Amino acid sequence: MEPWEAEALSWLQNNRNKSALATNRFKTTAEAIEAVKRLYEAGATVVKVGPVMDEPERIEGEGGPYTESLTVTFPREKTREILRVVRSLQPDKGGDAEDTYLDDETHKPTLMLSWD
Repeated sequence: MEPWEAEALSWLQNNRNKSALATNRFKTTAEAIEAVKRLYEAGATVVKVGPVMDEPERIEGEGGPYTESLTVTFPREKTREILRVVRSLQPDKGGDAEDTYLDDETHKPTLMLSWD
């Protein structure tokens, strides 16, 4: 993983920010955790957050770092299930089949999702 990324479930579970992911979509970090769990249950092999905004003033004011993006990597045979969950998450960007690309490291299908 790049320095600005982190595994999503662990990052969210250990984050003290009450709304650490895409506040305009997920009202609470707990709601974001459930969304990431649903992606894993649908067959995702890796879900990452990032880039992470971790300025000291943000951490002091909000209790922890924040991000607006997820990257989801999954086996090709799980595409339908992943896209079903992704559509339910209503990303502003990256939620369609044509947005899928092959990850450089794993060579598995990957989607970058973001909420503005």
